[in-house]
Amino acid sequence: MFADFDPLDLKPGQMVSHWRIVRRIGRGGYAVVYEVEKDGQRFALKLACQTERSLDPKQTDARARREAACLQLLNHRHIIRMRGQGRWPDTLSGFHYIVLDFVDGYTLARWVERTNPTPHEVVVLFLKLFEALEHMHGKNVFHRDLSLRNIMVTKDGEPVIIDFGAADHATAEDLTDGPLPPGTPRNRSPEAQAFWDEHRLKPGARYTFKATDDIFALGANLYDVLTNPSPTRGETRPLLGNMLMTPPTPHRANGRVPVELSAYAMKLISRDLEVRPATAKDARRPLVDLERFEGDDWRKFSTHPASAQLPPERAEGEPVPVEAREPDGPQEPILSHPLPVQVAPADAAPVASPVLVAPAAPVPAPVQVSVPADAAPAPSAAGVAALHSPRRAWLRPVFVGPLALSVFAAVMAASLLHRPVPPEPPPMARSAPAEQPPASSTLAEKPTSRPERLASPRPTQKEASLSVKLPDNSPTLTNGVPDPQQAQRVSARRALIKKCAALVASVAWLEAGCTGVQTRPDPEPCPEEAIKAMRQELGWPVGTYGPFILLDVTKGSAEEAREEPLTVWKDGPVTGALIRPQGKAPAGMRIDGHLWTTGDRIYGRYVRAHLPGGRTVPICLELENANDLGSEKREGSKPGAPVASKVSETQAVERWR
Repeated sequence: MFADFDPLDLKPGQMVSHWRIVRRIGRGGYAVVYEVEKDGQRFALKLACQTERSLDPKQTDARARREAACLQLLNHRHIIRMRGQGRWPDTLSGFHYIVLDFVDGYTLARWVERTNPTPHEVVVLFLKLFEALEHMHGKNVFHRDLSLRNIMVTKDGEPVIIDFGAADHATAEDLTDGPLPPGTPRNRSPEAQAFWDEHRLKPGARYTFKATDDIFALGANLYDVLTNPSPTRGETRPLLGNMLMTPPTPHRANGRVPVELSAYAMKLISRDLEVRPATAKDARRPLVDLERFEGDDWRKFSTHPASAQLPPERAEGEPVPVEAREPDGPQEPILSHPLPVQVAPADAAPVASPVLVAPAAPVPAPVQVSVPADAAPAPSAAGVAALHSPRRAWLRPVFVGPLALSVFAAVMAASLLHRPVPPEPPPMARSAPAEQPPASSTLAEKPTSRPERLASPRPTQKEASLSVKLPDNSPTLTNGVPDPQQAQRVSARRALIKKCAALVASVAWLEAGCTGVQTRPDPEPCPEEAIKAMRQELGWPVGTYGPFILLDVTKGSAEEAREEPLTVWKDGPVTGALIRPQGKAPAGMRIDGHLWTTGDRIYGRYVRAHLPGGRTVPICLELENANDLGSEKREGSKPGAPVASKVSETQAVERWR
C-alpha cells in the first residue's frame, strides 16, 4: 500500500498531511526529521520509519507513539514542544509522525565549540536544564538519554531538551528489549552500569530507571562541557559510571574551571548514590548560588582556551530536534587518530586566543620546505603535553595493585607493539608553520574568533581508488597520492610505541597514554554511489535497520555460529555474508569490510557488496547491536584478544558514525 512512499527520502515540496516538506535535517535509528512549513511558519516533522503493521523488532511505531504520549504531558519552555501528530499517507495505518517546534540553534556539543562559553554562562545554561528536568520528573516522565546531542541551544542561548524517542512515563508499556533502555553508555549511572555488568547475559532482566539516572546523565553532560573543548570530535572517553575508575575533577583536568563549579560537577557524578542529589530540585539549588559568583574567572575568561578547540565549520546552525544518531553525538569512540587535547594545569596562565570583535590577523603565506623521507616530523606540543596530562590519570583503576597494573601493561604493550606500522610516505613538500602574533593579555578574553577550516590535503573519496574510506594502512586505499598528515601520524605513533616499550610493567605506561590506540576511523559522509546502490540495487532502507550478517566467513558458517556463537577477533579486513535475504540482496551475499577491536566495543564497517554474477557495488554498512553502535565484547575478552559474537545486526547509513 505504501510502496510509492519512502519515509526516508521525501522530496522538497511534498506534502505530509498539511505540512510541506522543505528539507531533511536529521535521521536516526527509528525516525527521520524534516523541516516543514505551514502558513509561513517553520516546524520540524519527525516521521517514524515503520508502520504499526511492520512487525519490526525495534518496535518503531510503538516508540513513536510513546514519545508523543510523553510530550503531551510536558509544557516547559526548555523542553521541545509538540504541535501535532498523525499518520501518513493513510490516517489509520500509515507512518506515525509528530510535529515539533523548529529549534534554530546548535546541539550542546556544537554550542561549546561555537561560543566557547564562560563558566557563568555554563552555570546559567544548566540551571535552566535542571528546571526543565524538575518539570519533567514532576510529570513522571524520564528522558533516559540526556546527552550533548539531545540538548539544543538556540541562537539566543536558551537550552531546549529534545528527542524523547527513548523516554518513558509511569503508565507506558515496556518496550525495552534488553537489560538497559536505549541511551548513551558514557552517561549511564553507576547503578545502571552495575546492573548491566551483572545481568548483561540475562535477556529477561530489566533495569528500573529512576530520576537519579537522569540527574547523573545531566551531570555527565556538565562534566564533558567543562573538560572537553571539542566534544564533536568524539574522542574516546571512558564510561563515567564505571565503578573502578574515578575521573579527575574538572578543575584538575582544566585549570580554567572554578573550584566551586568543579566540586559541584563531581557531586553530580559521584559513585556514591547518597552523595548525589536525589531530585532535580536538589541538583538545581547549588546552581542558584553559583550563578551569583563574580570575578574574571567566572564571567570574563572562557571555560576552554581557543587553542584547544577545533575550528568550527562555516555553516548555518543545526536547527534540528534530531534523532539519537547524529554524527556529533559522541556515543562511543569515534576518531581514529585524534591529536591529544592539551590540558592546562591549574596554575597555568590563560592561553592566548583571538577576540571575536577584532578582525583576525592576516596569516603569512606558507613557505614550502623539503622534508627528507627519513626525517620524521616532531610531535606537536599539544601531543607532548597530553602525555603528562592529568586527564590520563583516571585511566588508573583505583582498586588494582601495582603488580596487576604491571602485568596488564605488559600484555597491552605487547599487543600494541605487535600491530604493524604503515610504511613512511615518499618525500613531499610540507608547509612551514605560520608565525604567530605576540600574545596579548586581551587575547584570552571571551569571546573568540577562529580561522576557517583549511582544505584537506587528502584525496577526496571520488579521487580515491575505492569509493568508501578504509583505514590508512589498508592496501585497498593506496592510490599513489601522498598524505602529509599521514607522515606526522606515523611518526607520532612510532614515537609513542618506543615510549610505551620503555615503560612496560610500570604505572607510567598508563600515564603516558599507551592505551590510546585506534578504535575506529573518523565519522564522514557515505559516498552518493554507495547510498544509491543500497537503495536501488539492494533495496535496503538507508538509515534504519540493515541485514543480519555473519561478520567473517572464515570463522565458520551461520549454522556453526548457532552452535558456537562466540570467537576471538582482531583488527583487520574481513569478508562477511548476509545470513538471510534483505531487500533485493540474497542470503549468503558476500560483503567486504574492516573491524576495529581495541576500543570498548568491536566496530565494523562494510564497504563493498558482491552481487550475484560477480559485479560489486559500494555500500556503507555498520555493525550495530541493541541500538548501540558496534558489537559488545563478551566475558573472556583480553587485551588484544576480544571475544564477541560471530553474527550481528547492522545499519545501512548515509554517514559513518
